[in-house]
Amino acid sequence: MKFAELSNEQRRQLIDAQQAFAAWRPAASELDKLGTLRSQASKGMRYMYEVHGSVRRSLGRETPELQRQKARHDAHRATLKKTVRALEKRLDDMAPVNRALGLGRIPTIAARILRALDREALLGTHVIVAGTNALYAYEAATGTLLPTEHVATGDADLLWDTKQSLLLAATGMRREGLMGILRRVDRSFVANYGFNATNNEGYVVDLLCPETDDIATMNAGADLEAVPMPGIEWLLRAPQFEQTIIGGDGKPLRIAVPDPRAFALHKLWVSRRDNRDPLKRPRDVMHARIVANLIRTYLRLPFTAKDMPWLSKELRANLKELKAA
Repeated sequence: MKFAELSNEQRRQLIDAQQAFAAWRPAASELDKLGTLRSQASKGMRYMYEVHGSVRRSLGRETPELQRQKARHDAHRATLKKTVRALEKRLDDMAPVNRALGLGRIPTIAARILRALDREALLGTHVIVAGTNALYAYEAATGTLLPTEHVATGDADLLWDTKQSLLLAATGMRREGLMGILRRVDRSFVANYGFNATNNEGYVVDLLCPETDDIATMNAGADLEAVPMPGIEWLLRAPQFEQTIIGGDGKPLRIAVPDPRAFALHKLWVSRRDNRDPLKRPRDVMHARIVANLIRTYLRLPFTAKDMPWLSKELRANLKELKAA
């Protein structure tokens, strides 16, 4: 199986964008968490407060030490804000170039959702991305461009665009406010009986969890109910695979997905299930083979059972066949 590889210009641009994002993300996160220190008079006395959004915490009466602490805090905040703004401008300037070079692969709506989950510290901790969107991580890691028919797109000309789903595999997560996160991204998102969310362009968000998980459900229409599905625990048990990819808007984002070996073996296992939609089986098999070839050709990860102690016996049973495919 041959893959279209990034050109030298595309590689250079992708590396530059990833490096700029790697510098921006921790600085922006620190700035969000830093808050502000404010001095306020009350009943003839002055007090110092630490403010984070709408939350205010008193540090006590204002003292010379607190004044010096505020001066250091303000100076650090000003420096950090200057750094973040400079890096944001660089990322903004790079965005049209990224789009022109065809690097903006994952649909903009999916990219915006992942950025929101990352800002809430859910991505990679409580939530990972599975399904077709995971392929964007594997192609970015290998410097390849997978054929359009194998990856999720926002192209309305493709019949399956209106049914494409961002599959979120979650475990142990308190999900209050997940619909709130989605609605901050796109106010048209609505919950469909609590089992998934859809926006007015037909983009679907499914929340999946292992069958053994006991995640309390919310009121229908208020938030999403994680749907138990067999085999999800095998993806969560595998090591995580993280990459910086480019969204359809040309801006970078972080994505967390299962180890590509687990993904490929799981796809093959899903294709063999009796209750699998016959229309989806060939696509499952193709995804399994594509990722297996990316592993063999570019990632050079060991593909033996002893090197993957986290593999379930069900996935291990398909190991020989996938290696030979």
